[in-house]
Amino acid sequence: MADFDVLIAGAGPAGCATALSLADFAPDLRVCLLDPGVRGKSNIGETVPPPIEPVLAHLGLREQFLRGGHCPSYRTMASWGRAQLGSNEFLLHAHQIGWRLDRASFNRMLVDAASSRVAAYLPATATALGRDPEGWCVSLSDGAEHQAQFVVDATGNAAVLARQCRLPSTSLDRLVGCGLGVGSRSDGTEGLMIESFSEGWWYTAALPSGERVVMCMTDADRVRSLQLSHIDRFMDLLGRTTHVRRVAEINGALARPTIAPASSRLIDVDAALPLLCVGDAGSRYDPVSGQGIVKALRGGIFASYAIADWLHRRDERGLARYRLMLKHEFAAYREALRNFYIQEQRWPDKPFWRRRHGALSTVHLSGE
Repeated sequence: MADFDVLIAGAGPAGCATALSLADFAPDLRVCLLDPGVRGKSNIGETVPPPIEPVLAHLGLREQFLRGGHCPSYRTMASWGRAQLGSNEFLLHAHQIGWRLDRASFNRMLVDAASSRVAAYLPATATALGRDPEGWCVSLSDGAEHQAQFVVDATGNAAVLARQCRLPSTSLDRLVGCGLGVGSRSDGTEGLMIESFSEGWWYTAALPSGERVVMCMTDADRVRSLQLSHIDRFMDLLGRTTHVRRVAEINGALARPTIAPASSRLIDVDAALPLLCVGDAGSRYDPVSGQGIVKALRGGIFASYAIADWLHRRDERGLARYRLMLKHEFAAYREALRNFYIQEQRWPDKPFWRRRHGALSTVHLSGE
């Protein structure tokens, strides 16, 4: 008999949502949640849109979330396609308030809730994955091995289990984010701010702590030529912005910018495998979409239904629907992304914009 019915690798929003939803929908299943305990440095400064509240309510976490020290946000500001800032007001949305996250508090809330509802919560990472008669044999970073009937890859950008299975991925671009924490010149009431420039775009958001995160989004091959990994060059480019520099403190930063992948990617899971990818491990969206965390939570919920149906009745239809959902959503997202990027026509000959005005309509396979 396998040690667990379900082993979830990763305790970010997607992994925790999968665990919590399984606990509600199929409480008889033995679930193991692996938590590497290391959060990505890009997990700062996120502003989540209003739809996060009903999703958290479904997971039984809305009240805890509202007590978590997050700051309400009522708009996003963007200089995109024109030099002036425009505003997108959340007041026009059915759920009128977005939130600037205290991401450490948000992570703790999810992990505390999920770890109390699973059969085993292990502070380890999955290092190797192999098939066995029970389903899977998973090797962990602490030297242990566990058998599970079904595994969930919730390892984010790394997509550890998907890589172990050599699953193909579909990529649209080579976008990366170069981020830095700085002081803030405002209280954050302006919300998330986006400003495009000739080599990509900037975004910034004030943190509940009073600090601010600034990210420069560009293509991986442009990072070296722009010298974005060097603090002096990063701050020089930040100082050339029109709007971001007005809310970000551009003097005194000493840390080196962190660089993280942010390309649009879809991983294709073999229908014969008792494995699902959730969150960024399954489909990663451009941060400009603002969908990352809500998509991860919602995907974990849908994945839990498909997994429970398969384990209880060996009904594969839910798994097929989940995989089809990821593909259909990615196709719709790809079209919306291209339509959004094409609105910016001020630098049509620059590599970053030229690529997005044409190439986003054609994907390519990669072994990323």
